[in-house]
Amino acid sequence: MSRILSKYPHTIRYRVKDGVTFLHGKVGSYNEYVDIGLKIGSIRGVEGVVNNIEWDGSPEKPIKRGGEESSNGVSEEVLGEYDVVVIGAGVVGSMIARELSRYLVRVALVEKNPDVAQGTTKANNGLIHSGIEEPLGKLKTKLCVRGNMLYDEIARELNVRFRRVGGLWLITPRSLPKLKGKIPDGIYSFILRYILPTLIKLKALILGVPGVKVIRDRDEVLRLEPNVIKDFVAAVQVPTIGIIEPYELAIALVENAVDNGVDAYFETEVIGFRKEGDRVVAVSTNRGILKAKFVVNAAGLHADEVAELAGAREYTIHPRKGTLILFDKSLSGYVSHEVAEVELPRPKRTKGGCINPTISGNIIWGPTAIEVPDKEDNSVSGEEVVLIFQKFGKLVPGFPRKAIRLFAGVRSATFTEDFIIRPAKWVKGFIHVAGIQSPGLAAAPAIAKLVIEILGREGLKLVPKKNFKPFREVSERFGELPLDKRDELIREDPRWGRIVCQCELVTEAEIIEAIKRMRRIGVKTVTLDGVKFRTRAMMGRCQGSFCRARIASIIARECNIPIWEVGLRDRASKLGIGDVKVLLRYRSDAVG
Repeated sequence: MSRILSKYPHTIRYRVKDGVTFLHGKVGSYNEYVDIGLKIGSIRGVEGVVNNIEWDGSPEKPIKRGGEESSNGVSEEVLGEYDVVVIGAGVVGSMIARELSRYLVRVALVEKNPDVAQGTTKANNGLIHSGIEEPLGKLKTKLCVRGNMLYDEIARELNVRFRRVGGLWLITPRSLPKLKGKIPDGIYSFILRYILPTLIKLKALILGVPGVKVIRDRDEVLRLEPNVIKDFVAAVQVPTIGIIEPYELAIALVENAVDNGVDAYFETEVIGFRKEGDRVVAVSTNRGILKAKFVVNAAGLHADEVAELAGAREYTIHPRKGTLILFDKSLSGYVSHEVAEVELPRPKRTKGGCINPTISGNIIWGPTAIEVPDKEDNSVSGEEVVLIFQKFGKLVPGFPRKAIRLFAGVRSATFTEDFIIRPAKWVKGFIHVAGIQSPGLAAAPAIAKLVIEILGREGLKLVPKKNFKPFREVSERFGELPLDKRDELIREDPRWGRIVCQCELVTEAEIIEAIKRMRRIGVKTVTLDGVKFRTRAMMGRCQGSFCRARIASIIARECNIPIWEVGLRDRASKLGIGDVKVLLRYRSDAVG
């Protein structure tokens, strides 16, 4: 470590405790802060990096220290007593809660946002990776392969749309840039055509990924994907890669978990922990106290902050932003696989992104991978958009540029670049589930099963329920029904015939049902985003410009609130400030 740190023109101090390295000092830039953390995290035997280094312009650290708890204005009411409290209702926390609901244990799922899947889960490309993309020897690689294989059963049980589209990875003259021009062209071409694809298949065999096929027949590749660039020399087909809507999955997981006895607490932020000796016994929130025998920290981007509150911080989360471009449904079928260009060595800290269809019929490009200091920075820059078009446009040269949305998500990376799933080293009853960046979505089912194993080893009694209900019932989408079934629904309830979102063919009845579904899992603040992620209203070509006001009026009516109090994503993002006529009358009276 000293040798690495001596290369920087700064005084950086470090100490090591039980495999965790703590860094202190000051550097000139955020990039240096990240670079130092990653280099220390790559040292064999380092199990975590807590990076307390400051940089020029860095904000003050808002993280409270070691179990500190403020009770000013916070309720001391005991909300419930639980065997396990799971913090975070993203796809990983939701998967853990649902897996726990199989057993005779009392479980609470705590989420600071008003609804499920409001963080990283809602902002990615929905790809279920194979595991081949990940480095050998990492926990995330092993869990990705295992998790991928569990998705068929999960999708069937939860009635969630999922499809194994497979991947088609193109090997081109650009795939090995460090070799090109340094060896004879004939040898370079031989490596590209024969050695590189064989090595990829060998890695698949080592990892246990089935069905991987090397394709050297040009016509066969073009039969699979006729619109891709034509200068490829070989391709690798990976049939286990799948697509899913991550927010749809997370919502389904929570609905099923609640049906099986889990209590969900939304708009409930963790502010501290109570301990007896070195053991956590309760979670303090802005709403009250949740007594707990075990706490599972699946707080995503804020997992390090939650761990700090418990005196269990063993890592620092450094945010990594990924920008994506979503294209219009009229381009559905332009590609039918996950399409990517093999590039080795890969771009730093990313699998390189891809082009893939979504389960809803759109096509999506990306993501990028940009280190950002702000965990809430989901802005999209023109530079990133240009980068995406340059990188992926060459793979499908004739692709029409019919983008309907640009968006970004922020990944929760640790400096060891791996998942951290283990009991806390210094606090009993506290389980870390942190650093779940890509391929976290693919790995989520296996992560949940690993967490159950850890809880069992730590002393949680796991007795399977005899009455566990694995299946979730949900209404079919009106736009996907045959005409006779649509007519039948409209005769039963005319609201099925009132189309609110024309782009996605969403009816008033579906919006009302979405509101009821939110209420059933404990959502207190019904938002436009909540309706959107359950129905796909406002997700089409117009992105809500036609239907948003109509949907807001339905929410207002069903929730008995004024329309201006309807929020986009939470209570703070209300559509308006009040009745315009009343406000103008008040202003007129005040002036008069």
